Amino acid sequence: MEKDILRLHQLMAKGQCCTQILVSLGLDLLGEENDRMVRAVSGLCRGVQSGLLCGALTGAALMLSLFDEKMAAEEMIPELVEWFQGEYGEAYGGTDCDTILEGFPGNKTMRCPKLIESAYREAKEILEDFGFDIEGMAREAF
Repeated sequence: MEKDILRLHQLMAKGQCCTQILVSLGLDLLGEENDRMVRAVSGLCRGVQSGLLCGALTGAALMLSLFDEKMAAEEMIPELVEWFQGEYGEAYGGTDCDTILEGFPGNKTMRCPKLIESAYREAKEILEDFGFDIEGMAREAF
């Protein structure tokens, strides 16, 4: 298993939510730590703590913003949202946490790990498409 994906699962086992995991991994790629930020984004966990917009999507958007705020807002995040809608919105009938889990919290253990990993891989791919040397960063960070 790739070191960054192993780290993703370690963060999950430590109890970080989807949003926190993606922000943590983005910070790792940048060689930075910011525990306060990771704690703060917990407000976006479980669909803004209310079953709304999936935290993996908001976490991946935050991850992109760590690299280039303006480019993320104007180009990278819209690409991410389009991908997420096509990949998961269509499969589950929407992008809200409750919709993806079909109102059954037990679906979290079956669906969320794959979804978080997939969102991380897509965010990395988008960053690479926009000229960031993510593979080089990942080798150094993990």
